Amino acid sequence: MKGNKHIVQFGGLAIGLHNFEFELNDKFFDNLADFDVKGTRLKAFVELEKQNSLLTLNISIDGTIGIDCDRCFKAFDIPFKTTGKLVIKHGDESESNEEILVIPFGANEADISQYLYEIVLVSLPARRVPCEISKKYKCDKEAINKLEGIETEEEQKKHEEDKDNPLWNKLKDINFNN
Repeated sequence: MKGNKHIVQFGGLAIGLHNFEFELNDKFFDNLADFDVKGTRLKAFVELEKQNSLLTLNISIDGTIGIDCDRCFKAFDIPFKTTGKLVIKHGDESESNEEILVIPFGANEADISQYLYEIVLVSLPARRVPCEISKKYKCDKEAINKLEGIETEEEQKKHEEDKDNPLWNKLKDINFNN
């Protein structure tokens, strides 16, 4: 990513604890992938524990994310908080996985933007209906009413079939008051 500011530089740091802070906003997510949030204001706090041959990053992400309600499509800013851990070591880069980032020997920095993106993505709720999270969020009733009045193509086709079905016409002729 051009102009990446989510790099942890550990070359020259003493063994021990070091802190970093990163901004995660709409531009950050736009540069990484198609992300369906707007108005994102997150801060990632990274505590780096440097050891002789290993780096451990304890990550805490806090702030708000702008999402659209799955029910009424109204935009909401919801509170967001998550944590994660990443281990960085030197070696063969093909050995990297979800928990361990392997960087080449001699590297003195690591780009953690992809990991930050993934930790946010997997921490988002699968069902995004803010009014179910808190009573302070209210769905757009007008949008819900409009959506409830819309029939799918299958529903429309079934109604048309029911209207044209002669079996239903015969049933209508039966007088149940005999």
